[in-house]
Amino acid sequence: ATVEVMGGKVNVLVMGVDKDGLRTDAIMLVSYDMENHQVKALSIPRDTRMYIGSKYQKINAAHAIGSSKGKPIGPQGTVEAVSRLTNVPINYYVDFTFEGIANCIDAMGPVTFEIPDLNNDGVGMVYDDPEQDLHINLKPGLQELNGEQCVHLLRYRKGNKINGVRRTYANGDIDRIKVQQDFVKALVDQKLNSSLITKIPEIFEQVSNEMRTNLTVAEVIKYSKGLDQVKSENIQIFSLPGNFSGDEYDASYWICDLDAT
Repeated sequence: ATVEVMGGKVNVLVMGVDKDGLRTDAIMLVSYDMENHQVKALSIPRDTRMYIGSKYQKINAAHAIGSSKGKPIGPQGTVEAVSRLTNVPINYYVDFTFEGIANCIDAMGPVTFEIPDLNNDGVGMVYDDPEQDLHINLKPGLQELNGEQCVHLLRYRKGNKINGVRRTYANGDIDRIKVQQDFVKALVDQKLNSSLITKIPEIFEQVSNEMRTNLTVAEVIKYSKGLDQVKSENIQIFSLPGNFSGDEYDASYWICDLDAT
């Protein structure tokens, strides 16, 4: 059930699901302050350890196993887990396939973005995961990115092994969140204008078969008014505080620091 919107703030859980549609590859809690035209977002690592269903496991499993009876309930399972983790009421959810995100961006037009030279060798972001049918190849430098390339940028966590060494962000998720934040700000600065606002209901309906949401078209129209007044300097993206586990568990987890959160 949705929670009544209070104080001019709307909280939306945005999820990107993997190819089989079971687990969440990306989770972001977004709070939109309609009165002050501010957006704050919390990126939640998919490896965050929580009690889900009948045992401790990674939060990305909440999408597949959303209840104590083990019944798959999809996005509502992740909504419940994130709300329990953050103690933030969640009004709406948007559960995207990555193809849906790519199509959304393509409907807006290409995004100009500086791809970082992560390893200072001119390779950039290169990663192949045949199981997910994911093949990332983004060269460093200023690029004009289509929807699929934007999704690759947002999904990149680690690169292929070269000479037996796995390439990753130097500072892990901290660096990844910074790139995602820079991309969102570029997207806002380049695309969020009055002409786009009028297209949002049309785009919403175009990609409706590639997402699950409890938002109606009428609500999308209501909340999109004033979005063109949101500027990149009024957007803040945070990462869930915590640290990676050691060898005390059966897998590598992100252990949330609840006090810091």
